[in-house]
Amino acid sequence: MVSTAAPLYTEALSFPGNLFVKKRTRILAITAGLVVVLFAAGVALLPALVTLNGVKGQIAETLSRSTGRPVAIRRLSLSVFPWFGIRLNGATLGNAPGFGATPLARVADARIEVRVIPLLSHHIVLRRVILTGLRLNLQENKAGITNWATLTHGAKPSPHPRAARASVREAPAFVLARAAGLTMRHAFIRYRNARTGGHDTLSDLTLRLGVIAPGRPVAFVAAARLKTASRPALPFRLAAQATYRASGLTLTSLTLRVASLVAHGRLQVLRTAKGLSADGHLVIPPFAPRPLITVLGLHYVPRDAHVLKRASADVVFHWNPSRLTLAPLRLTLDKTTITGHVTRSARPLLYRARLAIDHLRPMPYLPAPAPATHPAAPPARAPVAPAASSAVTSMPLVARVTCGRLRIHGLVATDLHAHIRAAAGHITIKPLTMVLYQGSLAGTIEAWLTSHPQTWRVRARIHNVQTGAVLRALALYPEFSGALDADLHLHGAGTKLAAIERGVSGRLTAAIPHGALRGIDLDLIAKDPKAAVGAHSARLRDATTFSGLHASATVAHGVVHMNTLALHTTRAAIHGHGRVTLATKTVDYLLDVALPSGFVVPVRVQGPVGHITFNVSLNRLLRDSSHNRLGPALKTLGGALQRAFGIH
Repeated sequence: MVSTAAPLYTEALSFPGNLFVKKRTRILAITAGLVVVLFAAGVALLPALVTLNGVKGQIAETLSRSTGRPVAIRRLSLSVFPWFGIRLNGATLGNAPGFGATPLARVADARIEVRVIPLLSHHIVLRRVILTGLRLNLQENKAGITNWATLTHGAKPSPHPRAARASVREAPAFVLARAAGLTMRHAFIRYRNARTGGHDTLSDLTLRLGVIAPGRPVAFVAAARLKTASRPALPFRLAAQATYRASGLTLTSLTLRVASLVAHGRLQVLRTAKGLSADGHLVIPPFAPRPLITVLGLHYVPRDAHVLKRASADVVFHWNPSRLTLAPLRLTLDKTTITGHVTRSARPLLYRARLAIDHLRPMPYLPAPAPATHPAAPPARAPVAPAASSAVTSMPLVARVTCGRLRIHGLVATDLHAHIRAAAGHITIKPLTMVLYQGSLAGTIEAWLTSHPQTWRVRARIHNVQTGAVLRALALYPEFSGALDADLHLHGAGTKLAAIERGVSGRLTAAIPHGALRGIDLDLIAKDPKAAVGAHSARLRDATTFSGLHASATVAHGVVHMNTLALHTTRAAIHGHGRVTLATKTVDYLLDVALPSGFVVPVRVQGPVGHITFNVSLNRLLRDSSHNRLGPALKTLGGALQRAFGIH
């Protein structure tokens, strides 16, 4: 017979064993929990229990020896959360002798996260460095020496053997075994140059840099506000992938953002036996320049509101201490494209350029004239300062420029070629050639931009230029046409058009083999002198076709004095003299129309450009009537017209 109590007995025998296992598990869990709590409490109390005063002095002494500058640390403590590390508060690095008492560097809070185990063998393995409130005071004195130049030199070793042995015994207690990533917050960097008077600052600097390891790319992101002495603060953001090798540094995926401008590119910095060198490629996609001009604080408003809509750049560059090369170079601004290359040599300083411009209109980009003001009492005039000898006006330059189309003051020139030389503010453009309205212009231009006042000189020869097209382009008197040959020798002061018109002087000669003068028919007067006062006077508005025109003039302070003017038509020879005032654009000429019979008809040419009138000078005609053989009849007729109509 099988007993049914066997299973119950077996279960009863196993019950104490289960109870024992559960009790042991509970004890182990409680013990482990106590260990964890005690360890956590110990770690939490570690910064309070462990003093780092001795280590603080050792670290300060190590840094001082490696930099050759005094180093002070106000407070040094341990941090355990979120990583084990060392925390410095109020650390300063002293300045170089002769640069003042302000420290070279000061950091409000620095957290250095390290690995624990390597510290036991006096090795520092950094995980991350976080700097908050860093302030750098960078200076350069009048001799060109910087206050950071001797940082890496440290203290010079003593030649005495005993001192050398002492320095070995006092060697740093810790060795940096591995670098770390860097995070910088709220940093401020100031740079002062005593030679140039420059004062630049980087404020609100934020920097994130990954762990730098040779041959491995590391992410780099920086944002700050750049402030120069003459410009407002300029915010920017820079990001790149940096790869460090023994031969140098490479930046790829480089991105720079400033207002509406975004630049992409790459940069490689190499260390060679001759020093540092760099090369790279920079691309600026099309952007709107106006927001950038506003952010830069430039008080510039162009005359034409439709310009400065679009700009771009694409340039490959190479730099070493002796030369900077931009080649190839491509710049665009609105409808203008500039291609070529530019080099800058350091010794001696010289810029060289070879540029090709397809379409250039400089006049719309000139600053808009200031609105006229009417003060109650004009302020006392301050003495005029000499012309600014800025780096732009005085830099040495050799350039060859070609331009497919150039438009200035309405004039359009094509196929322009210019060789430009500049040194110490003296600019020479020689030779200068261009195609101008079916003709050509060849000459030289010189300018002295650093003198006061700024002066210039122009010599040019014009051949076969269509005068009618030129006058229409300049919105001057368009009724004159013909192929012009001329020689110009002009000089003056000032660079603005109004100053040029008031001050230009020199001489010129001109010849037009064939042409026409619309507005008066001098041949009609030659054929029938009575038409000047008769019923056919309306026909005088037709035109005069001439077979030759020769003129010479002198220019003095903006007034063109026509010394000789000879014009030959089919029936008459015309001579004259007069003047043109450039500032007011007014003409005052007297033409003598000589007939084959010896009869001379004086014609007065007067008025502002665009409204010139031709009138027979009856006063002169009647005064010279005895020489013109018209007799008493013409004299009587002229007197009657004078009395009736008040003609003079």
